Amino acid sequence: KRDQIALIQNTIRQLKSSFNKEFEDVHQSKKQEITRVAERSERIRQILTDLKSNEKVSVPTFRNIEMPESFLVVEDSEIKFEKYLSPEEQAALEERKRLEEERRRQEQADNARERALDSMMHGKLEIRPEDELQKDLEKPEFMLTKTEEQWNEEEIKAAKEFEKKEKHLFEEREKYRKALEAELKKLQTASVDGMNSFDEKLNKLFRHRIEIQKTINQEELKIVRLARSVYQQEYLEEREGVLSGILDELKQSKMKTQEEVSDAKRAIDRMREEHEVILQEDRAIEKQFRKDFADLDAFTLDILAKLYKRRPKVTKQKVVTNEASSRSSNPFHVKIEDPDKAFLEAMADLDSDIHRPDILETDTWERFVEARTFKVESELKVKHHNQKIQDLNTYLQRLGDQDDLMKSRIEKAFQQLNELREKKLRFLMNLEIQLLLKQGQVEVDPGVFSTEFHNALLIHRSVIEDLNSQIVTLGEAKVAAMVDCKDYYKNIHLLEWEHEKMLMEGEDLSTKTRDIQTLRVTKELQVFLFAENNQQRMQKEIQTLEKTIKLNENMHKRKVSDKKRILDRLNGLIRDKEAECVVLDGELKELAVSLVERQQIQEACVADMNPAAAQRMKDIVARRKLVDLAKSQSQEVAVLRAEVERLRMKTFPALVQNN
Repeated sequence: KRDQIALIQNTIRQLKSSFNKEFEDVHQSKKQEITRVAERSERIRQILTDLKSNEKVSVPTFRNIEMPESFLVVEDSEIKFEKYLSPEEQAALEERKRLEEERRRQEQADNARERALDSMMHGKLEIRPEDELQKDLEKPEFMLTKTEEQWNEEEIKAAKEFEKKEKHLFEEREKYRKALEAELKKLQTASVDGMNSFDEKLNKLFRHRIEIQKTINQEELKIVRLARSVYQQEYLEEREGVLSGILDELKQSKMKTQEEVSDAKRAIDRMREEHEVILQEDRAIEKQFRKDFADLDAFTLDILAKLYKRRPKVTKQKVVTNEASSRSSNPFHVKIEDPDKAFLEAMADLDSDIHRPDILETDTWERFVEARTFKVESELKVKHHNQKIQDLNTYLQRLGDQDDLMKSRIEKAFQQLNELREKKLRFLMNLEIQLLLKQGQVEVDPGVFSTEFHNALLIHRSVIEDLNSQIVTLGEAKVAAMVDCKDYYKNIHLLEWEHEKMLMEGEDLSTKTRDIQTLRVTKELQVFLFAENNQQRMQKEIQTLEKTIKLNENMHKRKVSDKKRILDRLNGLIRDKEAECVVLDGELKELAVSLVERQQIQEACVADMNPAAAQRMKDIVARRKLVDLAKSQSQEVAVLRAEVERLRMKTFPALVQNN
């Protein structure tokens, strides 16, 4: 796969190199085309100058992005700061300027060559025909100073000759202009054709670039897939090695655990055998007790048997903190007191003479104590063996649990290893093949980030076409069945509609019959029934109605014109009244001012009058106010009466008599 990656990378490099070569060819072609267009544009400018046209000529140029090497070149125009010159460079520059000015001054002083060129050939070494055509002919002096009636025969011939030359000059100018226009059109067409040809090359190169880029993307995708495949293979191999190492370690641990289990079982069997021997010895000691004290009576023997079986009650374990350990550096150090020691101390207390029955003698008691002590030691020995067997069983149980755990871990690791190997085998057998399909041929739902094809199927086109043909056949059959069903129900609905139609027609006929039976025959109906020419009568009625309509329309127009005339008159009255109101408002303001002044004067006069005169003045003022109020109210009543009369007249029709 790494070799495939190297080969694909080499292929990509070759594709890029071939495209770069084509790009360089097109780039050179553009340079050549720009050069040709620039040459044609120069000639076009000359032609436009000769034609005295202000049309601008555009010349295609390279952009900076098309010349990346231009970014490394700094032009003088790009430097916005003044160049620094050392004193030596400044002096050399001034010296060159001085020498150049000196040379120009000497050339202008006496240059015979320039003077001869200006005097003989007007400053030009080459005479262009088009320049000669631009010159106008000079008219003879008599054509400028005399009229045509004053010309003699020679002057008339000279004038005709001048007109002939002038006409020939105009014809030559027209030919030259047409030739320039034809050349201009030809040059412009050539430039446009050249640029269009280059555009076609550029479009072709662009399409080729898209194809190359598509191919490169596909090959790079192959490289990515191969690299991912190599990484997955290496990961699977590395994972397989790790799982194999873990499985070997677990197997070794299980073998050690099995050996420990076997050793523990052998130790337990050995301890059980020893325990059986000790139990037999203990039973033999208990049986020997009655034989040793057979010389005593039965009552005493029963008492001794009870004392023989009597044992002190001692706690199993007592944790005591050692004072030395509390002072040591280990705060968790504790001292566990031996329970056998406490039990033996309690037994020694029972063996004292205090607990000796009174019926027993001292030597018998000592012999009893010796026998019981031997029995207690035998019981302790049995107890110790039993405790060791329990500890060994606990240890064996722990080893069994550990062995089961190892077994489950080995099975799990072995299962993982088998799954990994199956995955590796499936990975090696299932090769990835990159296919290029059209967008419509992929019917897998796209995911959020990328389309998942692990559950997709690659089906041949013929299978899909056969399936589509079957679907179309079944669809056509279904449509035909639906059409038949529709036609069947359509006939049913048509019959129902016909039935409802006949019922409605029957109801209509019944209604018509009832109307005919109950119809009252009026005089108009009799006239209509018995008249011989109803059509003519109806035509006369229509004509009468049309005349009435025309009359009503004329009346309406006349009323509208009258109303407009009245409206114009009223608008004029309104404008007059508004003007009068404006005048009255001014007078009212003046009267208000004079009123205020008179009131002030009156108030000053009233203050000097006696009370009777003041009362009389008040009566006069009140009467005056009442008179003014009555006048204003009478004026308002008159205005309202005029308005009522006007409104009443509007409700009556205007009868205009025609003379």
